[in-house]
Amino acid sequence: MRIVEYSAKTAISRSGMAELDYALNPYSGCLHGCKYCYAVDFTRIADAAENWGEVVYVKTNLMYLLKAEIKSMRRGIVGISTVTDPYQPVEAKYGLSGASADLLLRSGFRVTVQTKSPLVRRDVEIYAAHRNSSDVGITITTLDDRKARIIEPHAPSPRSRGDALMYLSDSGVKTWIFLGPIIRGFNDDPDEMDAIFSMASRTGSRVIFDTYVPYRGATRLMNSSVPGFTAEKSYYMDQGWHLNLVKTVKSMAEKYGVRCNSQQEEWLEEKKSDFSALF
Repeated sequence: MRIVEYSAKTAISRSGMAELDYALNPYSGCLHGCKYCYAVDFTRIADAAENWGEVVYVKTNLMYLLKAEIKSMRRGIVGISTVTDPYQPVEAKYGLSGASADLLLRSGFRVTVQTKSPLVRRDVEIYAAHRNSSDVGITITTLDDRKARIIEPHAPSPRSRGDALMYLSDSGVKTWIFLGPIIRGFNDDPDEMDAIFSMASRTGSRVIFDTYVPYRGATRLMNSSVPGFTAEKSYYMDQGWHLNLVKTVKSMAEKYGVRCNSQQEEWLEEKKSDFSALF
C-alpha cells in the first residue's frame, strides 16, 4: 500500500451523472481494489489507475479549495465520492470525506455518499443531523464472503457493511443499498439477492441496482481474477438475461415492500425529490 499526498487544482466539479450536480473526490485511486470498478477507467492519475488497489493519492489541500469554491456556487446535489470510496482506509487518518460533507451540508448543499466501509459510522452524527439533505448508500454486491474476496479483495466484509447499514438506519440516517454490479453467472442467484432485499426491508433502505458494464480497465482486472469470466457477462451482450433480471429484482422489491430502481432510473428519483426530503 502506497499513499501519495499532493495539492489538487480543484475540489469540486460538475458531475457527468444525471442524478448529481457535483462530484467531490477527496482521493484518487482506491485501496479496496475491486476488480469490477468502472473508476479504474476514469481515474485521471495514471499511477493510481495502473496500480489499482495498491496506491491512493490524497488531496491534502481539499478543504482549503472547497471553502473557496463553494462561495459562488449554485447549491445542488454533491456526490461523495464518484470515482473512489470516500471511507476507504486512508479516511481514518485524513478525514477529508467527513469534513467536506459537513461543510457542504452546513453551506446548503445536499450530499449523497456511497461506500463499502463501516468507517462511515464515525460521521453518523453529521448525516443524522442533516437527514433531510443527505443520505448514505452501502454497496453490497454479494453476501457470500468467498465471492466478495474474489471481486472485492481488500474491501470490508459483507457482514460488516450490513452491520454499518443497520447502525446508520437506527441512528436516523437515510440509507440505501447499491446492489451491484450484478454479474451474470456470478452474483445473480435469486436466493442471494433475496437476502439483500430482506436486509433492505429491515433497515428501511431503498435499493438501487445495476449490472456489470464492460469498461476496458475493469474487464482486464476481471479477466485476470474471476474464473470463467468474459466480457460477455454483461447485459450488453445478453438482453434476455437482463430483462429477466429486472423482472426478478422488481418482484423481490414488491415482496419486501422496498423502493427500488435501476441506476439508469436514479435521475428520475432525484428529480422527484426537488430539494426536499431525499426519499
